[in-house]
Amino acid sequence: MKRVQITREPMPYGSVLIVDDVETNIYVAKGLLTPYGLQIDSADSGFAAIDKIKKGYVYDLIFMDHMMPKMDGIETTKIIRSMGYDRPIVALTANAVAGQADIFLGNGFDGFISKPIDIRQLNAMLNKQIRDKQPPDVVEAARARAGVKNEQSTDSGQQTGFDPQIAEIFVRDALKALLTLDAIFENNDYTSEESMQTYIVNVHGMKSALANIGKMDLSALALKLEAAGREGNLDMITSETPAFLRLLRAFVEELTLTKKETAYAPADEDKPYLLENLLLIKTACLKYDRNAAQKVLVSLRENVWSRQTDELLTQISAQLLHSDFDEIAGSISNFIETG
Repeated sequence: MKRVQITREPMPYGSVLIVDDVETNIYVAKGLLTPYGLQIDSADSGFAAIDKIKKGYVYDLIFMDHMMPKMDGIETTKIIRSMGYDRPIVALTANAVAGQADIFLGNGFDGFISKPIDIRQLNAMLNKQIRDKQPPDVVEAARARAGVKNEQSTDSGQQTGFDPQIAEIFVRDALKALLTLDAIFENNDYTSEESMQTYIVNVHGMKSALANIGKMDLSALALKLEAAGREGNLDMITSETPAFLRLLRAFVEELTLTKKETAYAPADEDKPYLLENLLLIKTACLKYDRNAAQKVLVSLRENVWSRQTDELLTQISAQLLHSDFDEIAGSISNFIETG
């Protein structure tokens, strides 16, 4: 595979919002954005994104998932624009086709990026919408503080494997999708427009999530089913969906068993070290400093802990993904009080 050389500019002055209903996609997007030093926030639905704008949150750039349940990215963007919000909004779409740019530009977007996210497209968009809109002295000051390093990445920039944390997040996404798709399949409920749209949105979400963790064969099957749903091909849907659900469930079980077989530390784990770092995370969350909390969490997860502690760290990771700072502080307080 070709190798490309890109320069990730330090942008500590920038802020972004990621809007996506699939946690796995948010996790991967945050991972790609973290090297830029940006302030990163996320929302798991169009409703949540609108609520943030209503509360007065302003971002240099919003990355908006195109396909989401109940309210898609286009409808969400129209509502946000109707509220007078004029900052850049870029669509994230796994269905990039010819002419789609005009569709997005005609509905309030400032551009789009294909999913899984291509680091070259992402880098160009960040440079255009954030860096190039800053005064030269601000950009130079950020470069001087952080230093600019060339980082070599693969041609596509897609992640081809997954770590334990993304596996946990993916399992949650998959279980939600399985619950919905099982109900539709068991009731043979493909005839109504609402049910078909729900089916399409869920296999679409799994397609992206599976690709993000490198499960390309199953992602390809999800793509096939999504296309069948859009074409109204009920024969293919009814014949292929059972195999997809079976394989997806088997993959979830495989990941879950791997987690269950993880070695845990004995009960006499290093409590002083653990409590010290948990308090650091709590303090960072009370200051709404996601990067500081994430840095400590990553350090903690490099160690082997008891099952109870591991479950707490997993919970904190999920809460941090959506910047649920108050919930994290409460979880840590409860853990310390009951421990």
